[in-house]
Amino acid sequence: VERETYYTESGKPYYALGRIYIPSVNVDYPIMETDLDYIDEVLKIAPTKFWGCNPNEVGNFCVVGHNYRNTKFFSKVLNMQIGDTIEITDMSGRTLIYEVYNMYEVDPEDRDCTSQKTNGKKEVTVITCTNDSQRRVIVKARERV
Repeated sequence: VERETYYTESGKPYYALGRIYIPSVNVDYPIMETDLDYIDEVLKIAPTKFWGCNPNEVGNFCVVGHNYRNTKFFSKVLNMQIGDTIEITDMSGRTLIYEVYNMYEVDPEDRDCTSQKTNGKKEVTVITCTNDSQRRVIVKARERV
């Protein structure tokens, strides 16, 4: 699969390392790859890998996206429910389905949700802001087997 290239406002190229699709809230975007020094710039393009393994690997793949309080990026993630599905397509074109098993809020400095201790399972953590931007919404999903 050829990697899609996207450009920031300053013209710097970044690459997609997969795609995230959440049917229940109509989310369908590339997942950008970046180092954390440039994450603010890349988050204006699309949701971005924040931490962890690569898509569809054993571990906790953490994806962060802006909540613009409209329909863009992760704005509607707050409306998700336990049992909803998240589909992740990796660069080989393989799509895995993950099922939401937990949702909660944390303080912005709380990084416990990024732990890689998954007991050998494949997990996805979706992270966005609350509508007042004071806290973070965490959506935890595990591969449906």
